[in-house]
Amino acid sequence: MPRSVLNNTVIPLLRQLTKKLGPQQAKNELRWMADHVRKAIPTKHTAEHATSARLWRDQPAPSAEETEVASKRFSSVQWAWLRQAVHDRVETNKPLQYILGTQPFGNASLLTRAPVLIPRWETEEWVLKLSDMIRAENTGLLNILDACTGSGCVALGLACALPRESVHITGVDVSHDACDLAIENLLRNKKAKQAVEFQRLDLNEQGVASELKSRGMWDMVVANPPYVTPNEYAELDPDVKDWEDVRALVPGDPMDVDQSGLSFVVRLAQLARELGLADGESTNLPRLVVEIGGAHQVNGARQAMHDNGFNLTEVWKDMAGIDRVVLGYHKT
Repeated sequence: MPRSVLNNTVIPLLRQLTKKLGPQQAKNELRWMADHVRKAIPTKHTAEHATSARLWRDQPAPSAEETEVASKRFSSVQWAWLRQAVHDRVETNKPLQYILGTQPFGNASLLTRAPVLIPRWETEEWVLKLSDMIRAENTGLLNILDACTGSGCVALGLACALPRESVHITGVDVSHDACDLAIENLLRNKKAKQAVEFQRLDLNEQGVASELKSRGMWDMVVANPPYVTPNEYAELDPDVKDWEDVRALVPGDPMDVDQSGLSFVVRLAQLARELGLADGESTNLPRLVVEIGGAHQVNGARQAMHDNGFNLTEVWKDMAGIDRVVLGYHKT
């Protein structure tokens, strides 16, 4: 990009970000902010105005290079947004995804808004892998419960990756903010509209399994549940602790005695059993799919599944080589 396009305002912004993020990440984030503001607040007719002004003064029209440079300059409104964005990122630790307000997730396009958990690439990876697995089995319509749905990323990621009428997914969450955002995201992703629904539901409430069973038979439970331990939570960056809902990160109270981070994984295994997923005929598809935080939680998650009738388990690693998902099967 020509230096004239950058002008004197970009350098201080880059310096501010570099102090917080380091040089490479600062460049990346500033570029993403710049790309976003150009799309979100378009500058209209900049090149046309420059040409008209020159012709009015009986001057030569701008060259192609000058026109390209002019089209890349930010308007005063765009600069104001960019300066505020950098301030929020540096001074308040606001996550980039909340600043940009959107996040791609597989074939889905998601809105992101505090305090709802930001979708992570690790979750996106296993959702796409699971969708490939479901597609290969071609079992007909699957009724799937997406527990702890948050932004709706798992439900929408699956629905947007799979053929129409192959799944019906109900996403539930205890958070009103999460449910509101998930519904907004459903409206953004037209392919998923007939396959997905969201509602507020506390899965720890008594009688919740009976309520869910009254809606019919379930084929699978999937979840990115809270699994951060209290000790891990204490070490998290302020980008996470200051912005994202603690209920989406830590099961129970952050000061609770659950040092394993698995209390909600245990609850999901119990719920899946109560929904009848540990009974019936064997299938090649998992009945319970749960994200975890790494190898230290594998044995506990597997034990919870075995204790509730899922007699075969599998572990998927993410691209970083970290144990990321435990899958529970019912085999006869």
